[in-house]
Amino acid sequence: MEDIKMKLRKIMAGIVATSVAGTMAVAASAQYDAFIMYASGSWYPSTMDASGHSEDAASGTVTEWTAGTAEVTKDGTYTVSVSGIKASAVDEETGEEIMAPTPGEGAAVFNVDIPDLSTALGIGANCEGYDATMTAAQKMEFAKSKGINVTDVKITQVTDGETTEVAVDSSKIFFGDIEGNGKFRIELYNQFGETKNDAPLNVADIYFNESLNVTFTISGIDAITGGNIKPADTTAPADTTAPADTTAPTTGDSTKPNTNTGVEGVAAVAGVALLAAGAVVVAKKRK
Repeated sequence: MEDIKMKLRKIMAGIVATSVAGTMAVAASAQYDAFIMYASGSWYPSTMDASGHSEDAASGTVTEWTAGTAEVTKDGTYTVSVSGIKASAVDEETGEEIMAPTPGEGAAVFNVDIPDLSTALGIGANCEGYDATMTAAQKMEFAKSKGINVTDVKITQVTDGETTEVAVDSSKIFFGDIEGNGKFRIELYNQFGETKNDAPLNVADIYFNESLNVTFTISGIDAITGGNIKPADTTAPADTTAPADTTAPTTGDSTKPNTNTGVEGVAAVAGVALLAAGAVVVAKKRK
């Protein structure tokens, strides 16, 4: 048994990443599919989307996990999870690269995100009454003013087959279009957000090597949508600009202008990046 523990420590040592600097693209998630966005206290591991796979270009680290999602299109109680986190490691004895289990400890980021839901409910960016300069608390009050509410938040974690509950104060949670991007976010803890100042939970209570789970109840969707939520309109508006006249002017006709300016439109695409730094993974078991 001790040999197994020693070998596990060596395997886990192979995935220690110090001064990790680089960006990880956040994969798009399906509309209205709730998922857990999680980064440990050391930012490693990080499961920032529902794709189940990420690669860090700077360190070459590959992380895999299982995202337990839930489609949120009506009032109800939903459970989402992140489990089976593994990262690339090198066995020091064999030199073989493997995917080793990686525990989550603490939290730098811990949210539940639901893509496009705020837009669909009329409580997000570009909706009347929404102001990007509002605080998270004000954005939540705006959502509540439209009838949306989140209650009965419960957090559980599984370590070595044992399920424990992480205490959470629901009155300190923020929800709504917190980032101004159309998502509906339930912010449990974010070291860059307002929950850092008065956290709904003690991040030191988080330690799991199997799964992290969040159950929540959301209401007000049915009243807004009539039980028939429509997909958020992400289509770019039609270009109604009249096409430029590129006809060459008649020779000698100085009254007809040449409207061909040769100017071309350029579309810029911005990527969402996450800076992961100073990550150290320690394999351990808590009693």
